[in-house]
Amino acid sequence: MLKKRFEPFSIPAMLAARQGKLFTDFYTPATRIQALSITDVIGRIKAPTLVLDYEGEQFYPGQPRRMYDSLTSPKEYVKLTAAQGAQLHCSPMAPQLHCEVVFDWLQDTMSGG
Repeated sequence: MLKKRFEPFSIPAMLAARQGKLFTDFYTPATRIQALSITDVIGRIKAPTLVLDYEGEQFYPGQPRRMYDSLTSPKEYVKLTAAQGAQLHCSPMAPQLHCEVVFDWLQDTMSGG
């Protein structure tokens, strides 16, 4: 999992992952990940935005709600839960529900409804 997760943050990590190897420089991608922040650009987001949050979010706990609260554009917040079988990052056990929420939102948003 680490091989794929770190690919976007380090060319050596990406090249190692593509060779099926684990990279050895954790510092560079970790530093880049830590520096990521939407704070500087969130005010420029004007498009309607769907923010999904997942019960038991293991990678970015609390961040979806903070992003939603910071948005000034038209927005919707949806919390997917364990009771729905849709917990954890990107709701891996409930892809149909996840897609239903996203595509219903897109349909409503794009049709102006």
